[in-house]
Amino acid sequence: MKLTNSQLQNFIARIKLKRENMGTYRTQVTNLQEDLEKYITSDTSTGIKVTRVIIGGSWKKGTILRATGENPIDIDLILYVEGEANLQNDLERLHDLIVDYLKKIYPNKDILRDVDAEGKTKSIKIKFIGTGLEVDIVPVVPMEKPADYVWQPQRGGGGGKYVTSVVKQLEFATSYRNQNGSYTSIVRALKWWRNYKELDQLSSFVIELIVSYLETNKGCETNIEEGIIRFFKFVSDPVFPAINFKNAINSLPAPISKFYVADPTNNENNASKKLNDINWDEIKKEANGAFEALNIAQSKNFEGDTIEEWKYVFGSSFNIKSED
Repeated sequence: MKLTNSQLQNFIARIKLKRENMGTYRTQVTNLQEDLEKYITSDTSTGIKVTRVIIGGSWKKGTILRATGENPIDIDLILYVEGEANLQNDLERLHDLIVDYLKKIYPNKDILRDVDAEGKTKSIKIKFIGTGLEVDIVPVVPMEKPADYVWQPQRGGGGGKYVTSVVKQLEFATSYRNQNGSYTSIVRALKWWRNYKELDQLSSFVIELIVSYLETNKGCETNIEEGIIRFFKFVSDPVFPAINFKNAINSLPAPISKFYVADPTNNENNASKKLNDINWDEIKKEANGAFEALNIAQSKNFEGDTIEEWKYVFGSSFNIKSED
């Protein structure tokens, strides 16, 4: 049997971060933002200053999940930093400065700097022990042209920097959310599946972009069940096309990578860059299993048998009953 949007929304309500629980996290992020801005501004030895702060990622896009033991609340804090000539050419030094400031502001907090095989910094993370909140701090340097674009640190692939637009990425996500009321529910469900199957290399951003690509090229899908199944079919198909979006700057690079999901603001950025053959084979295998299970679920005559197939995909916590 097929499940209705109302039934699946009961499941989504269980896995999403509820609005009433956002306040504590928001307060911690606000305090971190204010302290960091104040410290950077007061340090006259560098000449740099924070000109803008944006909360990005799933929190801002409305697709954030509730915390679990393995998957804490994770928020991106984007710092627009200016004040020194050619600052964009020394993002490693900028990272060092941010880490030093954080250690002075929060001497008792865990501050982690993820590095790749070559020792290049990919991100700065601070953990709040009380709530489990993790904040990824990303300093960026604004560009004069194109408008709203920045130099951002490369989170992998040997370090360095790349050009993107945080503002336009958020506008991109908002446009899909506005045109399809089921968009965020589909994305949330797929992120829960990713976490349940421990497909850590499949980023939330890539999931969002694939769903958006399907919305653009296959039509707006307001039926949550069909949107989820469409994703699994697409990912498990033998041929995976290079994904890109109109209105993004630059062209796809040549030769194209085997797995390519372009940043919707710059076609030269591959959002799926960290996926390798082993990762991708595992993702395709799990997507194919999910596609088959949900098709079997639709063929069942009884709700209990249908739910068992859905639990294979989303885990034992899958539940379509109202929480009320």
